[in-house]
Amino acid sequence: MIQLFLEIPIDMIELHRSIVIAISPIVIIIGICATIKTRKNYECNQKRSKITSTLCLLYHDGFVAIASYSAWFSTWPFFDEASFYEMHLFFFTLGASIGFASIIIYVMYLFKIESVPRALGFTPDKLITDGIFRKSRNPQSLARNIGLISLGLCGRSFYSLLLAIIWIVINHFYILNEEKFLEIIFGDNYLGYCSFTPRYCGILTSLKKSRIV
Repeated sequence: MIQLFLEIPIDMIELHRSIVIAISPIVIIIGICATIKTRKNYECNQKRSKITSTLCLLYHDGFVAIASYSAWFSTWPFFDEASFYEMHLFFFTLGASIGFASIIIYVMYLFKIESVPRALGFTPDKLITDGIFRKSRNPQSLARNIGLISLGLCGRSFYSLLLAIIWIVINHFYILNEEKFLEIIFGDNYLGYCSFTPRYCGILTSLKKSRIV
């Protein structure tokens, strides 16, 4: 993506690409550790500890950072630097459009979550089911998933898209752990909410409502 804006020697670009590939396993390991520690906290019917939440923050922000870095330097590019400018611009525009959608979803999530401690998992004291949460039980994850994919498209980077896929898989297991804990806290209210609201996105709500009617 950087080739759209700046002229940088190819050897410098390759150096940055190598740095991204070297750092990525560290962030992935942090993500796996955060997921395991979250599961242990929830299995003991405990809220996510501050250490676990810190690991999750490092994982989330670290993944966004390396995916952005990878996209910026087009690590493992879809096509070589000599390809048509129109091809670069097409993928950049496509990714930017998808990324704009992820920003809208995330802003809607922030408006409903109401507090930073609740967003970080320190105080799961309220089941929010309105606003964007009527369409998705995990709008923050949906926004990040879409956002990471958009980065790969903007940067025409296979490596960035691979990171997005790894993120989606690890985060899915984290959400499964979180759902078990929320079921313990909110009981039937949460189960009822799950029956009418998709985990990420889809037409589940509309289909189930039509069956009831």
